[in-house]
Amino acid sequence: MKRFAYFIAIFACALISSCRKSPLDVPVERSVLIYIAGDNDLNSALYRNIEQLKQGFLPKTGNILVYHDAEDALPRLFRLVKRGSEVVEELIEQYEEENSATPEVLTRCLLRMRELYPAEDYALILSSHATGWVPQGTRVRFSAPMVFSDVDYPQVKTFGKDGRYEMELEQLVSAIPYRLSFILFDTCLMGGIEVTYALRNVTDWMVASPTEIIAEGFPYDQIMQPIFLPRSDLERGLKEVCAAFYRYYSEHTGGGQWRSATIALYHTEALPQLAASVKSIFDTHRDKLNTFVPANHQLQRYDQLISGPHLFYDLDHFISTIATPTEYEGFSQIFEKVVIYKQATPFFMSIPITRFGGISTYIPVGQQSTLREAYKKTDWNKAVGLLE
Repeated sequence: MKRFAYFIAIFACALISSCRKSPLDVPVERSVLIYIAGDNDLNSALYRNIEQLKQGFLPKTGNILVYHDAEDALPRLFRLVKRGSEVVEELIEQYEEENSATPEVLTRCLLRMRELYPAEDYALILSSHATGWVPQGTRVRFSAPMVFSDVDYPQVKTFGKDGRYEMELEQLVSAIPYRLSFILFDTCLMGGIEVTYALRNVTDWMVASPTEIIAEGFPYDQIMQPIFLPRSDLERGLKEVCAAFYRYYSEHTGGGQWRSATIALYHTEALPQLAASVKSIFDTHRDKLNTFVPANHQLQRYDQLISGPHLFYDLDHFISTIATPTEYEGFSQIFEKVVIYKQATPFFMSIPITRFGGISTYIPVGQQSTLREAYKKTDWNKAVGLLE
């Protein structure tokens, strides 16, 4: 009798459980985490991005998760779901005040996404301030008219800005606990070879800008549908994302400097081949490297530094001035396997874009020794030997 009652109880529990649907009950193609480190002066713009998300595409076979650390509210993780005709924020977790510019918080969010909303593949969108590979604590002054009114640009960092805290590129890489289909940077200056190469082992694709991005960021109401195209069609989807970003700014009703955008899609698979090609060119032309002055070659730059040597130049343009025609042809064949899609307006604010290769590089000419020492430690420099 006791055994019979026991089985009845088990059956009842199973029946109750089967009636209560959980995220695990419905397998999906893709789960995407939008990680908004917004405890900074971008606060209002990032709130607008969330509202754009609610006006855009909501996938039936996917999940959109948002981690939002705002300047005026506690951090939270939520999922966008449709209830009736309205898209609402379904709270997953609320957190006490925390530093969203630390790798631990980003790792936790990625692990929670995989645990609670398993999918065939995963992707990450990062939204905050950023300044490429440059280490935290380095201060430079940018001019960013129409966005920050020509005031001091916030203290530079690789990704994330939470109060005075920043996240280094090496920390960002270590924070990603499993391979992603793509990473999209809704942040400034992350379309650099140093960043792309560092992330080669944690993502298949990357979308980023080699210049700054206007504070409005990506048009989220326009990009979510192509983001959720099947894996077999993901390249086309990410190209559409880039095209939507470019159109949004090239046709911006604000005109003038609001019509400023550079964007590119990178495939990480061929990056080791590209590094080998660049290393061969650098080794062969060490004498040119030691005396290279970007201004003498009118090299395409991507940053708006007010004074001092620039930090971001066009990689393709740089290699073309050092390599022989035969070497450059070999480089170009591999380069086209990395930079899959690129678009740029004729100007990015104060910068004429006359030669757009789509990805930036640092050239250590006349730079402060602290930057040179930091650059030596990057994976890209270790692979190509720009600084020995």
